[in-house]
Amino acid sequence: MEIKNEKHVILENNQQEDSIFHQVDELIGENKLDDALLLLDLIPEGSPNFANALFARSMILTFLDLHDESMETLNDSLTTQFSENQPFDPNDPEDLFDMGITNFYFSEYEKAIRNFDKSLEILPDQSEVIYYKALSLGCMGEYEKAIRVIDRAIELKPENNNYWNDKGAFLSELNHVAAAHKCFNKSIQLKEDSYNWSNKAVLHHKCNDLERALECYDNAMKLDPEDIYPVIGKAKVYMELNDFDRAEDYFELAEQIDNTDLEYLTERGKYMMLAGDYKKAVKLFDKCLRYNDRLAFVWMFKSMALNELHQEYDAEKCVDRAVEIDPEILSKFEEFF
Repeated sequence: MEIKNEKHVILENNQQEDSIFHQVDELIGENKLDDALLLLDLIPEGSPNFANALFARSMILTFLDLHDESMETLNDSLTTQFSENQPFDPNDPEDLFDMGITNFYFSEYEKAIRNFDKSLEILPDQSEVIYYKALSLGCMGEYEKAIRVIDRAIELKPENNNYWNDKGAFLSELNHVAAAHKCFNKSIQLKEDSYNWSNKAVLHHKCNDLERALECYDNAMKLDPEDIYPVIGKAKVYMELNDFDRAEDYFELAEQIDNTDLEYLTERGKYMMLAGDYKKAVKLFDKCLRYNDRLAFVWMFKSMALNELHQEYDAEKCVDRAVEIDPEILSKFEEFF
């Protein structure tokens, strides 16, 4: 794609900015991050989309491991969003919620919770703010606290299926199987979607009820054929059933849906290791790490594949990188197996 040659064409019409963001998404999917940055440069500072462009730039810089520059750009995005015409008001619960959401999507969960709490101090009964506080706690592994918080969101809005679904996910993490199933069933009763059926499938898989897991994944795929996660889920179940031909069929289907999805790349890499194709496994792990090089488990799986290829030095480097990211990864990896 000749980005620079298209610059004058795109700038002729500001209405094409939506098209720019669409192209940026495609370029990120193709791992053409430098081209995506060039396209974002085409959105002028006076545009109402400029803050969004800065936010997208910040995310790309994070993918490129340029964390200091990413945070600086994120701050510029926030400064632009809350400009002189729309100043950030620390006493406005909506502004505090928006700030918390930004923290949440950058995995800054403690900061997110602080902003959500400030918003709730001003306006206590905001179910969506309470919900995102619960999600933040869940992302931090604080599942019991997350359940207590999300119960308040459910009390305020019991008809919201997402609240029940995520409560079920938290309970599942704590191995409260019966209670988790009740929550997933309630979520499905309110409004079934691929997300709650997939979560129910994961719980059945966790309990080694593989046939029911497949049935739930089938329901999820019927509701949303473009959702990659139930497809990957079925592939994982068939791997456990040692039905590698069917597992490969579902991995190929997942590849057609999104060949850049990190879970797809990781799980298919693990599948290739089981199939004995360690070179292809390394290629898949490498592609995954190009999108996000801070996945300690993926570095460990890559190390295992390299050891099988008798590339011990490179394998050791992968372990070093994993430990640098997560000092506890070796003990976690032993528990995983």
